[in-house]
Amino acid sequence: MSKQTFHLGLSLAGAVSAGAYTAGFVDYLLEALTAWERAKTEQADNPNSHIPNHSVIIDAIGGASAGGMVGMIATLAMYAGNWQPVKKVSYSKTGNILYDSWVFLDDDLSLYETSKQGKSTFEKMLDTSDINSKDGVTSLLNSTPIDAIADRVFKELPKTASLENFPNFISKDLRLLITLTSLRPIDYKVKLSRIKSKFLDATPSHRVSSHDVVAHFKLNYNEELDLHKHLPFHPHNLKSRDFLIKVTKATGAFPIGLKPRYFNDEFSTNFLNKSLKTRKSLTDEKDVFIEPESNSNFQFTAIDGGTINNEPFDEVLRHLISKHGQPDAENPHFGTVLIDPFPSFFEGTTTKSVNYEVSNIMGVLGALVPTILNQARNKQSDTYGIGLFKLMSFPRKLKPGKMEERDHPPLATGALGGFGGFLDIKFRQHDFFLGRDNARNFLRGILFLECDKDDPENLFYGVSDEAINTFNKKVKQKDGGFKTYMPIIPDISIIDGDTNPTKYEVEGFPKFNLKAFKELKKPLKNRIKAIIKTELNGRIKSWWLKPIISIFRGLVASKITNWVILQIEADFKQRKM
Repeated sequence: MSKQTFHLGLSLAGAVSAGAYTAGFVDYLLEALTAWERAKTEQADNPNSHIPNHSVIIDAIGGASAGGMVGMIATLAMYAGNWQPVKKVSYSKTGNILYDSWVFLDDDLSLYETSKQGKSTFEKMLDTSDINSKDGVTSLLNSTPIDAIADRVFKELPKTASLENFPNFISKDLRLLITLTSLRPIDYKVKLSRIKSKFLDATPSHRVSSHDVVAHFKLNYNEELDLHKHLPFHPHNLKSRDFLIKVTKATGAFPIGLKPRYFNDEFSTNFLNKSLKTRKSLTDEKDVFIEPESNSNFQFTAIDGGTINNEPFDEVLRHLISKHGQPDAENPHFGTVLIDPFPSFFEGTTTKSVNYEVSNIMGVLGALVPTILNQARNKQSDTYGIGLFKLMSFPRKLKPGKMEERDHPPLATGALGGFGGFLDIKFRQHDFFLGRDNARNFLRGILFLECDKDDPENLFYGVSDEAINTFNKKVKQKDGGFKTYMPIIPDISIIDGDTNPTKYEVEGFPKFNLKAFKELKKPLKNRIKAIIKTELNGRIKSWWLKPIISIFRGLVASKITNWVILQIEADFKQRKM
């Protein structure tokens, strides 16, 4: 590993429709890296160049849910070799699959043409064509539009796509780590002390069940060396492509809301066992037992990867350590950036203002689901990355000329638990460009390391004084002195004089169009009615109850529909939208 190369891992958190924000962030990041590479090439023979001469290589992209989908799409964009950034709002396809996938989703493009006819993604998600008496209701929303998006990005991949198209800042050994949640447990056993008695030949082992799966794709996969250790990334191979598409859909299969995905023969038991051993550090010294090697496949149904591991920075860090060894705290040469649209900051409320007493059955049931979910997401103590370089970027939108948050939430897609972005393209446009603007500010103000141009161990060893003068940041120390810091990824656009951190491409904050939403009342009611009908038909056996239920089904559907509309309206109102 070169001392003047920083190896970066991206960790993309789950976000539902706020994946538009993450997509925008990644779009700007790739733009900045591309511009910097070009500038270095142009200044290669200039010893006094004002362009920093170190390197950055992205070694891994880890993602959960929407973050996993963004990671897959970004990888395909680099694989295709035809990526171009999107700098302005567009109502027509751009050719940039990050923008086209996350801003347009599955909207009919005719909505933004002269005719204004067609269906939006959300209207398609209310369609009842996915509901039938045989399969029942697979999800509250029709997931066909999600399928269409995932299928499209692979279908449109050019035949010339290959690793050879990767720019210098993407590792040819790139790893794509996508989290899934298996509804079938993956078991291992903790051996207990063997005690024999008259009634017991041996003490049984204690079984431990794990449900988190990481699809670890290796882009330069070698069948002989990597079988059962990693997964192949061959989007031109039909079987591999179908697997990649299914994983993309599965990581975003929001529980109950979107359709789960069934894996039959795609994951070998060997792969999952080896992955479990590595990720949980299950060595023989820990006295555990995992099933011996087997050629069988592991069948399971998968739901959203964010259910258990929504911020997979631990998986990214684990790979970086396995590749580059233990970190150097004084001169870091690898680390991760977590892009989290919904960061889980501690609330500002004090313990005195919260009543933690739960005294009745409904209270326990209400607290049980978040308790189990939070515990499931609890990361193992050996994965926190002690001493490692790890930063987080999250949505911010500041008042013009001030370092103060605006009066509205930063994300327009954040309503309805992250599902709000499905309602309006303007929400997704706003957040895509907020992601780009936040990435700009992050590169210019946060993603920095201390600079010592005379230290061979330092990332910026040998950097010119001209480059330091152009990009440095002086940080005051406790003793009153100053230290010089330099950006890990220099944003070349700063040279043009655009240094205003409160400038945003989409300045205004979009408003919820309640009138347009209420026009969807009928399809919303129809879907609710279809769900009730399908779920009850298989459970009501008495012939005399069926006509009674049929009479009341429409009334119940109307009540639920009105309640849903009121809840949605209240949520947007509370968000000042």
